[in-house]
Amino acid sequence: MSIRTIVKRKLWASSGGFCGKPDCHSDLFPFFESGKITNIEELAHIIGQKEKGPRGDNSLPLDERDEFDNIILLCPTCHTIVDKNPMLFPNDTIKQWKSNHEKSIANIFKVPKLNSRDEANRYLKPLQAENKAIFDKFGPHSENAIINQMATEIMWEKLAIQKILPNNRKIEAFIELNQDLLEGNEFGLFIEYKLHRDGFEYNKISGDVNSTVPTFPNGFENIFR
Repeated sequence: MSIRTIVKRKLWASSGGFCGKPDCHSDLFPFFESGKITNIEELAHIIGQKEKGPRGDNSLPLDERDEFDNIILLCPTCHTIVDKNPMLFPNDTIKQWKSNHEKSIANIFKVPKLNSRDEANRYLKPLQAENKAIFDKFGPHSENAIINQMATEIMWEKLAIQKILPNNRKIEAFIELNQDLLEGNEFGLFIEYKLHRDGFEYNKISGDVNSTVPTFPNGFENIFR
């Protein structure tokens, strides 16, 4: 068995990049001054992947043990602790960690329900503007990338993770909640944006540089205007 890419994407997104053990919450994607981002996340099975594994003596079929509901992202230390001490950390405890953690991350991206396109535009404007400013100044096609490629690439990776990814999540959540205000081809633009957001986030978090990222949809910056 192996964990499918779509399951990994969902786990990375729902974790917010932090260890799911409530007394830890270590950063799973630390960014070092050298510009290197190291993935230290471990995909920990709640019910062991095998019957003889930690908490593995369970009726859950083996072919369902690599699915989203049975996996939590932990740092290496916490993964080792919970698997070496299964009696101290039973299934129900870890499932509750996962549920609480996902709710906490979701609350970060809570957005308002507004009544007009003008209000929606004003809400999105600073988020879109910050993303564009970062891309224009430090993105792969920026002037700085031509003049000083290494330093610019370090800043791009750092700001993409620290600023653009959270902004993208908030933008998507906001439009999802206020999609009744969309008009004409804006529905199609939003679908394209969601595909772009998902691909861009997977690329940055997973480190899979060969993954295909759908382009940012032309005209999306004018949505609700």
